[in-house]
Amino acid sequence: MHRHNTPLRGVKATPHPKEGDAAYTEINYRYAGKTGHIHEVVSIGGRELAKVGFDDRKIVYYFLDDLELDERAKRGTFHDADAGP
Repeated sequence: MHRHNTPLRGVKATPHPKEGDAAYTEINYRYAGKTGHIHEVVSIGGRELAKVGFDDRKIVYYFLDDLELDERAKRGTFHDADAGP
């Protein structure tokens, strides 16, 4: 079974990428403002990137600083839904 090891796993996240940021592509902006859940956080080049999964099962990476996090919400990812009861 595939599991991620991160304290933010399952936290509700809404991306707000900065307009015109060369680090982002069209797909990042397409999912901007939509709510997903963090699957894992990785460090690359001294910056933290969050792997965010959305309801349509699309995974998009965002800088952690560009995410609005709701740690009070019920945690979960689509992997949890696949696991069943």
